[in-house]
Amino acid sequence: MRPRFVAVLLLIFPLLSCRGSFRGPDRLLLRTTEGAALARSGALTTGGETRPALLQSARYALSLPKRPLLTFGIGVAYAGEGEPPGWYQVTVRAGGRVLFEATINPRALPRWKDVSLPLDGLGKRTSIEFELRLTDREGRDVPVPPELLLGVGDPVLHDLEEYGRHKGVVLVSIDTLRRDHVGAYGYARPTTPRLDELARGGILCEDAVSTSSWTLPAHLSMLTSADPSRHGGTDMRHGFNRRIPTLAATLQHAGFATQAITSHLYVSSVYGLHEGFDHLDFRQDRRATEVADRATAVLDRVGDRPFLLFLHFYDPHWHYDPPDETRRLFETPYSGSLTGVWADFSKRDRANVSAADLAHLLALYDGEIRYTDNELGRVLDHLAARGLGRGTLVFVTSDHGEEFLEHGSWEHQKTLYEEVIRIPLMLAGPGVVGRREAAQATLLDVMPTVLAWTGVAPQGPLEGKSLLAPPGERDAYGETDHTTDGTPKLFLRGGGGRWKTILSLSRDGREVRQEDWFDLASDPGEGRSVPPTAGVAETIRRRAVERWRAGRGEGTGAPSVKLTPDQVERLRALGYVAQ
Repeated sequence: MRPRFVAVLLLIFPLLSCRGSFRGPDRLLLRTTEGAALARSGALTTGGETRPALLQSARYALSLPKRPLLTFGIGVAYAGEGEPPGWYQVTVRAGGRVLFEATINPRALPRWKDVSLPLDGLGKRTSIEFELRLTDREGRDVPVPPELLLGVGDPVLHDLEEYGRHKGVVLVSIDTLRRDHVGAYGYARPTTPRLDELARGGILCEDAVSTSSWTLPAHLSMLTSADPSRHGGTDMRHGFNRRIPTLAATLQHAGFATQAITSHLYVSSVYGLHEGFDHLDFRQDRRATEVADRATAVLDRVGDRPFLLFLHFYDPHWHYDPPDETRRLFETPYSGSLTGVWADFSKRDRANVSAADLAHLLALYDGEIRYTDNELGRVLDHLAARGLGRGTLVFVTSDHGEEFLEHGSWEHQKTLYEEVIRIPLMLAGPGVVGRREAAQATLLDVMPTVLAWTGVAPQGPLEGKSLLAPPGERDAYGETDHTTDGTPKLFLRGGGGRWKTILSLSRDGREVRQEDWFDLASDPGEGRSVPPTAGVAETIRRRAVERWRAGRGEGTGAPSVKLTPDQVERLRALGYVAQ
C-alpha cells in the first residue's frame, strides 16, 4: 500500500516559533517581511511522523535572541503513482547570505532530515528566507505535481541560553550489554571509557538485575516499573496491555517533550512501546552512529524545555560485526571460520568450538560495545556543548546480558542464569551524589528514580523504588516465556539473602516441573544446583510463584500482535522464530 500524507491548510499557523522560555504551547507568530498573508502551511507526514510544515517558499522578519539556534526538518510526502519526480532543493538565507543549502533525492528521503543552524553574527534583527524548489538534474525549476509535498517541518528559533534550565532526562538502553564487560564493573578491556567516566560521577549499582532475559518484556518493565506478567508483553505474539501508566506518558502529562529513538521491532509501536512518546522513531537494526546523529538533532529541538529522550542502542546484540576501528582494539590473530552471524555460531556447541573461536566471538562482541560507547559519548559531548548538562539526568542500563556457552548455550532469552539477567545500571546528573550502591537493584527502579529526580508524581503504583532513596534489600524477580520448550521460567533472588532459584513451570503455570537452586555467595557462576534448607526453599519458591500468578491475573488484555511476513523473516534471521 502506498503511504498516505496529510496536508491541512491553516488560516493562522505558527510556523516559526521562538522558545525563549518554556510556556507550554505558547508560540510567537511571525509575519512575512512584506506583511502579506502567512505562507502556505499545513501538516506533513513522512516516516510515520507528522509535523507542522512550511509547504512553499517564504521570508520572515524576526528579532534574534542572545544565542540563536534555528532547527527545522526537511520532509517529502508523495501519493502519486510510481516514484516522485525531480530533485528537492532547500536553501535557507539570512542577512543576505546563504546559511544552508541541500539538493535531496525525494525518492531517498524516507523520514524527516533534521537540521540545526546557529544564527550568530546576524545582529538583533534579520530576515530568514526558506526557498523550496523542485528541479530537474540540471537545476532548472519544474512544476510540483499536486500529489507531491515538499516541506520544511516545524521551524523553531531557540535561544541556547535557555538550554539546561529545565529538567531533562536521557534514558539509554544498550541492548545485550553484559555487566561484566563494562569497565566500571572491573572488566580489563577498554570497552566502555565513556560509561566508566559517567559512573565515576554518579550512582553505580553494583548488583542490578533485569526482569527478563530478552528485549520486549525487559523494556516494558523498564518503562512501566511493572513485572512482565503485569504489563502483558511476555511473548512475541502479544504487546503492552496499556493498563499501566508508562514513564513517558507520566512525564508527557507533566508537560515534558517525550521522544524515543529505537532499533528493534520489540522496542517499537508494533508492541505498544510508543505509549506516551510524542514520537517514537524506530528503524530495525539501525547502527549506533545513526542513533547518536538523531539523538543530537532531537536534543537541539527540545533542549529549551523539559524533556525525556529514550535511546535504544542495538549493536552489542548479535550479529557481532563491529566497525574495523573498534574491532582492532580487541581482535587477536584468528585463522578459524567462525563469524559473528547468529546462524553460524549458534549451531556450534562446546564440542566444536575452540578456545580461539570463543575468543574471536568475544572480541567481536567487545568491539560492538566499544563502538556503542563511542557513539553514546558523542551524545554526551553534545549535551555538554549545548549546556544541557546542568539540567539533565543521564541514566544508562541494559535489557539483558548474553551467553557465551557458560551453561552450554549461546545468546539469551531461553535461560535465566546470571550472565543474562545481571546488567549495568548507572545514573549521573545534577543533585545525584556519587556512590557505588551495593544493594540489589532492578529494572523496575528506573521509572521511580526518574520520577523522583524530576519531581513528577507517579500516576499509579510502582513495583520498583527510587535509587535516590536510602537503599534497602528486597527480592529481584524475572521471567521468560521464550524458552526452548515453550514453558514459562521464572527466577527469584531473595532480598537480603544469598539464594537464587530458577523455576520451570508447566504450560498452564499450575505446577513447578523443575527447580534449580544456587548459593550466589559461594557459587556466583551457578556451577551446580544445591537447594537450601526446606524452610528457606519453601519461602523463596512461594514468593516466586505468587508473584508470577499475581502478575498473570493483573496482566490480562495484552493485545495480539500481527506481524508482517517481512517482520517475521527478520525475527527468524535473529533466532527469535524457529527456522
